[in-house]
Amino acid sequence: MIREEISLHGSDALKGSLDAQWTPPGHHSKRDADGARLTPGQSRCPRTDIPSTAAVATCLLIVFLLPAYLGCATTPIRKEGDADLRSWPTGPRWRHASFNALRHPITWGAAAGAAVVAAGGWDKKISHWAVERTPVFGSVAQAKSASDDLRALCDFGMLGTALAVPGGDYPWRSRFERLLVEEGGVWTASSFTGLAQRNIDRERPDGSNNHGFPSGHSTRAFAYNGMSSRNLDALDLPGTARIPLKILFTGLAAGTAWARVEGQKHYPSDVLAGAAVGNFVALFVHDAFLGRTEKVTVGVRMDREERSLTLRFALP
Repeated sequence: MIREEISLHGSDALKGSLDAQWTPPGHHSKRDADGARLTPGQSRCPRTDIPSTAAVATCLLIVFLLPAYLGCATTPIRKEGDADLRSWPTGPRWRHASFNALRHPITWGAAAGAAVVAAGGWDKKISHWAVERTPVFGSVAQAKSASDDLRALCDFGMLGTALAVPGGDYPWRSRFERLLVEEGGVWTASSFTGLAQRNIDRERPDGSNNHGFPSGHSTRAFAYNGMSSRNLDALDLPGTARIPLKILFTGLAAGTAWARVEGQKHYPSDVLAGAAVGNFVALFVHDAFLGRTEKVTVGVRMDREERSLTLRFALP
């Protein structure tokens, strides 16, 4: 058995393991009444409510093209007890996962929709209509509550389908490893969205803060949906059962996204961009780590004192 270890702790150089430390978020700079960052002596600059098409395109290009770049520049990890070097995952695996995730209809369809809505200036029109009419949820408050409930159902869908996938000789260990990878993929997508929200500085429709683009709820919901879809593909189900289940889970994710628009928390391009990011990252992570033909054993260890997280991967 070949063991490869990645330890997230500190900033040590790669020596058979890769270390990086997570630190709590620091204090943010003060903002004015509208949420804009101000420094002493600095006056508030005008800000547009709708991000430019360039901002939308840049955000989506980063998340879509970065994995492809990583596929061409994977870091070799030394196998324990062996002088040879082996990349994990391999470059072809990264590229294959990127291509599969990019060509998925939800990924490119939602990305194209976000670009079209932003370029056409339809964000405010659709948002105002949805908030005034609330055609699906009946009120803004109910829409906000429904977005949380629907997102939770998407999470349960991923958990349920992951537990249903056969685990071979060690079923429960295999299921735990699958859940670990899938939750890690959702966390990765959500982290990218959070970073984009803090840097793009887009005001929400209700003016509560400037973390509007892309939508975090939509990102997580469609990341859960992407994982659920892959889990359903791994189950021995007839098409008459698999297709309705995929439609159901996609409907829950779409409902989460629309609830954020009707709840006056996001513009349509926000939730469409979130859907594209969540779906892409989920499929990319799943296919890169769980789409392998060889067996992969994943373990985790947390050290509270050193505030570190260690992931171990064992390859046959």
